[in-house]
Amino acid sequence: MEQQQTETKMIAAYTGKALRDHFGKGPVNIHISFKRPFLIMYVKDFLGPMENILLQQNEEQRIAKSREFIMNEFCPRIQPDIEDMINGTIKEWYFDWNLKEHSGMIWAVMNEKPSKKIPWPGELSQKAFERKIVNLSIKGQKEPDYTKAYWIDERSIMIYRSGVFVEIEKELIHAGFEEQLKIAKRPMERRLFQEEHMEPILQRKISDVFTDWNFSADKGYMVLALEPEKKR
Repeated sequence: MEQQQTETKMIAAYTGKALRDHFGKGPVNIHISFKRPFLIMYVKDFLGPMENILLQQNEEQRIAKSREFIMNEFCPRIQPDIEDMINGTIKEWYFDWNLKEHSGMIWAVMNEKPSKKIPWPGELSQKAFERKIVNLSIKGQKEPDYTKAYWIDERSIMIYRSGVFVEIEKELIHAGFEEQLKIAKRPMERRLFQEEHMEPILQRKISDVFTDWNFSADKGYMVLALEPEKKR
């Protein structure tokens, strides 16, 4: 446990500096959640001066597009150093932003299978939660071929879905409209998630919901940022 805390502190410090070098401003706070094969970086208070101006002018898509370009270069650049810290190989990177809240999530998936021993809190129903995820998927697209939720820690839940795209989406992906799909799907999935009323099942407050996909592999992830429980 002590070793992992040291790792997460190192990753947070390293990532904060790297984001500052690439964006000109780093996040005020980074929370790292790490449970192999998932590494999650939750960044808060992360918005540059020019981005703030664009946000005030309702230019969220311009900010998201510029960040997409930067992140596609940023993730491969930091990958070797992160791999040294976690002693493993990263297979994929994902990211998403909540620009209005000045927050974001960057997550990496390592080149290994999740352990079957990732525990879910005993007082909560993992199956009931996963059924809710399937329900929102059906409303938005179709029932996924596979759905699995992982309780990473008290601050984050990782949700994996594969076989999620309907035929029209596959055609749009084939035609190169991935960016447009992301623009349309992210707010839709957040809205559907809110309609499922997840907090009573989790017995936790949810502060943020982030989504991203691997379009070519027909799979995607949703990451929930949970508010830390107040100490009694």
